[in-house]
Amino acid sequence: MDENKKIIKKSDIFYHIVKGWRIIFLFTLIGLVTGVSIIGFSYIRGEMTREYKISTSCVLIAENAKGLYTQDTKEPYKSDIDFARTLTDSAKYIIKSQRNMQAVVDSLGLQNVSASSISRNLSISQYNETEILEFTLLWGTEKEGLQIMQAIIDVSHKTMIETMRIGGLSVVNEPKAGFIVGGNISLSTWIYAALIGLIAGVAFCILRFIFATTVINEIDLEEVFGLDSLGSVPLDVKYAKAKPFSPEEDEVEDDIKSIAHLLINRLEIANVNKFYITSTMHNEGKTRLIADIALQFSLLGKKTLLIDCCFKNPKLGALCTEDLTHEQTINALYRGDSDKIDAIVHINGCLDLLAAELEEKPESFNDAMLAQLAAVMESYDYVMIDAAPIGLDAEVLRLNEITDAAVFVIRCDYTKVEDIKKALFKLGKSDIPIAGGIFNCLVNWKQTILNTPKHLASALKREAKKLKKEEAKKNKEKKSRAKKVKGEEQ
Repeated sequence: MDENKKIIKKSDIFYHIVKGWRIIFLFTLIGLVTGVSIIGFSYIRGEMTREYKISTSCVLIAENAKGLYTQDTKEPYKSDIDFARTLTDSAKYIIKSQRNMQAVVDSLGLQNVSASSISRNLSISQYNETEILEFTLLWGTEKEGLQIMQAIIDVSHKTMIETMRIGGLSVVNEPKAGFIVGGNISLSTWIYAALIGLIAGVAFCILRFIFATTVINEIDLEEVFGLDSLGSVPLDVKYAKAKPFSPEEDEVEDDIKSIAHLLINRLEIANVNKFYITSTMHNEGKTRLIADIALQFSLLGKKTLLIDCCFKNPKLGALCTEDLTHEQTINALYRGDSDKIDAIVHINGCLDLLAAELEEKPESFNDAMLAQLAAVMESYDYVMIDAAPIGLDAEVLRLNEITDAAVFVIRCDYTKVEDIKKALFKLGKSDIPIAGGIFNCLVNWKQTILNTPKHLASALKREAKKLKKEEAKKNKEKKSRAKKVKGEEQ
């Protein structure tokens, strides 16, 4: 397996963008609020500075000092209009020149106003390559701004005649003033700010996907990790809420059956019958999967033993059956508090369960424990062990001494690719054959991927609370029994 291989598909990127809609919405909202805030502050600033936009438009005409056109006529020919159009760039330069602006200041007798300040706040543009010029002046007061704009029109005619010997301005739209928000801040700023936030949100989701890549395609089990896929189980809320072995599992039953049949075939070809199931992290769904796979094995007439060896976080017992006593656990069997017959729980005619219970000091895979497990495994067609995640507990590898293979579970869009590679590397170095990988909680693109994870999380949270209450109840009963026994002994 290529340790540095990483495949990024367009569909993966699209999925993470849609999945991160909350983040994108948040960034967009921040952009929107920022834009509105800018407009608000700009409006306040505008109210304080009272800045106005003075606008007008004029036609550039090709008149000489005598008021005649190029052919000494009082009426223009087409050639005069075309000629005027060629003068627009020169006219704009002359109008904004220091000479012309100073003439404007002098004509109005303005105090504390410089020619350069008028030129800096004046903009001139040509309308659609015609001889029409559009003027815009930003000024602090409406009255003075209108006076300056009118003076620009009046003075420019004289300046162009003196410099170019030809040219003049004829007003199309009279100068008018309009108050602008805060120094030329557009009201559409909130739109641009929201778009920037939207783009930033999308970019964040893409970068998070690139630098913290998770697996969302079953095909990556083989292409990225070199695992032979046993199949996938779709994300389903009813399945997550239902107890194992209940009729409510119908939505994914066919997928579980397919995985079970394929796994049996591989085990038979390899001539092995004992395996453990592990994953990279907790909450990847391996415990639920192994319970359902064991059920399918038993329905095929295979005498199957299901063992919970996740001592630090045992869930199999509470998940599969109710009212489990201390005597019906591997803990009791190991300490001699129970025998093989009493410790094993019979689920159906072909399926048995050896559960574990949580203790202050969890059991470990010492030689005595492994020997006890090996003795229990005898006389079964298949033995399945629910082990701790290999990515968190390397002690799992001691199960290699009493099993023949491992099955690896990867939950869709949950664990980072690099963490999965490290976990598989540990398994590979231990020389345990990997019978295959199972892709769990696969997201169906036809589902509403915005809502399903939320509902699933709520369902799993409720289930966790329920299990916690049951566990507290059992611990309370256990302590009560212990006190009773102690009192009888005394």
